[in-house]
Amino acid sequence: MKRSKIIFTVNVDFDGDCTFDIEVIRPDVRTHTYLYGDAASLAEFGKKLMAFPKDAAETVCFEWGQAEHPSAFGYLRMEAYCASPMGHTALRIIAEDGERAAHHRFEFSIASEAASINRLGALLANWQVETTPQLIWKAETR
Repeated sequence: MKRSKIIFTVNVDFDGDCTFDIEVIRPDVRTHTYLYGDAASLAEFGKKLMAFPKDAAETVCFEWGQAEHPSAFGYLRMEAYCASPMGHTALRIIAEDGERAAHHRFEFSIASEAASINRLGALLANWQVETTPQLIWKAETR
């Protein structure tokens, strides 16, 4: 059985700024986007994911770029949420990339156990981008 996964690849320049290539893969859909900035935003998101979920109504969100305003760098929204009152969890992905004729937008969810989402959080919170150019997270489901 193929599992969904997210591949985070980073290139760090001499000022410490990062260019991220984030590829999100589900067995039936695949997208990627480029983001530019620093790793602190992803680390902060990771810390929040490590404690997710506190209750069935909680969502934890990471957003980079501007939705519906495509540019050379993309837009990405990752939102961890409870998919059912029983505590089943998922990640909603909204990825937008490209300008004008090359513009595309994908929106889908990846089902994953809460513990797996917590592991994603730990990966992001502890990512040393200067020495580790790539992280791969695989969703775990029952």
